[in-house]
Amino acid sequence: MSTRLVSVVIPCLNVAGTVCRLVESLLVQELPEGVAMEIIAVDNGSSDGTSALLAALPVLRIHEPRRGPAAARNAGIRAARGEVIVLLDADTRAADRHLIAEHLRALDMQPDTGISGGAITHDPEQRSLLAFAENATGHFNWHNRLPARELTFQPTPNQAFRRNLMEELGPFDESLLTLEDFEWSQRVVRAGYKVVFNPKAGVYITGRERFGAIMKKFYRWGLNVRGTYLPGRSGQFWLFRDHPVLFVLNAPLRTVNETWVTVKRWFPAAPARTLLVIPLFLLYRAAWAIGIAVGAYRDLRLRRRGEAA
Repeated sequence: MSTRLVSVVIPCLNVAGTVCRLVESLLVQELPEGVAMEIIAVDNGSSDGTSALLAALPVLRIHEPRRGPAAARNAGIRAARGEVIVLLDADTRAADRHLIAEHLRALDMQPDTGISGGAITHDPEQRSLLAFAENATGHFNWHNRLPARELTFQPTPNQAFRRNLMEELGPFDESLLTLEDFEWSQRVVRAGYKVVFNPKAGVYITGRERFGAIMKKFYRWGLNVRGTYLPGRSGQFWLFRDHPVLFVLNAPLRTVNETWVTVKRWFPAAPARTLLVIPLFLLYRAAWAIGIAVGAYRDLRLRRRGEAA
């Protein structure tokens, strides 16, 4: 019987505190009969001991000097030998022993499934409210209490696809340091494939525990909203889409809206914690909104430079 190979690709940048847990959770996966797995860890320039840890783990370790998650994932996929690619982040761990099997089941159920997306739930072993609020804000559409459904976007901390899909549509856009997974998902949808969310294909994710680092993360996410996110969200209500100056008026409106959606998604799963961290939801979204405003100003400057040239 021929063996079906699954390649798990993990970008790694200063993840000494979490990557071992992820690899351990993969080594105990209950794979379907005839399926084998390889684990590829891409060191993206770590300086915290990650490289030494990876050398001691049963993974294929490669080095990618070009910084950014897109470059790291592309390098890992190029090195992969599997028919199916599973992308996980180094701060996640499999929620149970069926993560890989559930991704394969989702991909095999329908030939037009492009991406199998799985749950991304705050790690129950991490008690930090700062971290819980970060993960709830960033992944409010993907926790494990939500139903299976079709989406238009699946974040790369937990997704799987057939290798030939990327061969057809091209690699991650390495010019994007954020929202590269959104841009990739939009290419998949535009090509006529489905993005399917399966809560049983779940990971737990560990959040940051430093307030400044979290605020910086959301600010950076906001910078590319107008240029990368908005073209794929034509059905959403945004004011002055084509006017970089007036576009900043969206910042307070979207802060309130996205905070409301976060509370609505998480309250049934964790009511007390959700209510307790609403101020953090607002602060994180405020950083995101500032990024939106700065990104719009950047777009205006680039447009004026182009007109002047």
